Amino acid sequence: MYESVERLIMVGARLLIEQTSALVALLDEQGGVMEANPRLRQILAAHPEMNTILALLEPNSRRRFHMLLATVQSGHPTEPVTLNVSVSPTAIPQSYRTILALVEPGTYIFLAELIAPLDQHAAEEYIQITSQLATTTRSLQKTSHELAKKQHELEEALANSEQMARIDDLTGLLNRRSIMLILRNEVDRVRRYQSQVSVLMIDIDHFKQVNDRYGHLMGDQVLRECAGLLRRSIRAIDHLGRYGGEEFLCILPMTSEGAAVDLAERLNRDISHLRFFANELVSFHVTISVGVAEMRKHQDSPDRLLARADAALYQAKDNGRNCVMIARD
Repeated sequence: MYESVERLIMVGARLLIEQTSALVALLDEQGGVMEANPRLRQILAAHPEMNTILALLEPNSRRRFHMLLATVQSGHPTEPVTLNVSVSPTAIPQSYRTILALVEPGTYIFLAELIAPLDQHAAEEYIQITSQLATTTRSLQKTSHELAKKQHELEEALANSEQMARIDDLTGLLNRRSIMLILRNEVDRVRRYQSQVSVLMIDIDHFKQVNDRYGHLMGDQVLRECAGLLRRSIRAIDHLGRYGGEEFLCILPMTSEGAAVDLAERLNRDISHLRFFANELVSFHVTISVGVAEMRKHQDSPDRLLARADAALYQAKDNGRNCVMIARD
């Protein structure tokens, strides 16, 4: 009875070994194939140069096989390992779940079962999804780059528009709206901190005659050069704007009337030294009239302060122009 069962088990095991697609072999200590099942014999017969299991393995898998063999030889329990097997020198490696066990001293049983790859449909679907994901990622990166570029352009355009809204195109000075906003802030600061502020109302004398005699392009040049000299002559904390036409408003924080008059007289002198050339033979000079006013802390509003400076400017014009006059109460 027991002999029949044992013989049945042996026959069944042999049938399984012969029919399986797994690689089954008896190996020596160097990995040489002593016996092999039909599947492994088929591979070895097609490539006689592959006479050891090591010849079928990739380099990394050979190292894992030697580690597995050393573990078996030491008598320690082993776990299945994954080895990449090439059935021919040109074949794509396939992954096998591998078991190695000691049969008797110097002889080992090798069992390697193919790890089933994705079926064709699943593989194609995986490749398609991966490709779509890569395409989408590239598209998102491109869109992100374009958005960042557009954001930068928008910020630049916004900064430019804000600059244009504040600056006079012809002279590059603050425009009337901007210089008036600064004046209101300075007046509030003086009231809050008991400080000082003075203003200069500056007008280019007989400017209409410049336009009429030499043309508006020459007039524009006079405005630009006068504006440039005024801007270079004031402090970093001072403010200069084109108030209108040929008039300029200069705001001088923390400046007394006397200091403002000193600056106005220096500006009057320096402007008169500028020389303009209408052509190679004709040159001319211009002068300015200046009205000076210091804010009276408890009496002047921004408009009232400007009115006092403007009145001083008209007094300078009445006095023959090319001079500086101080606002009086």
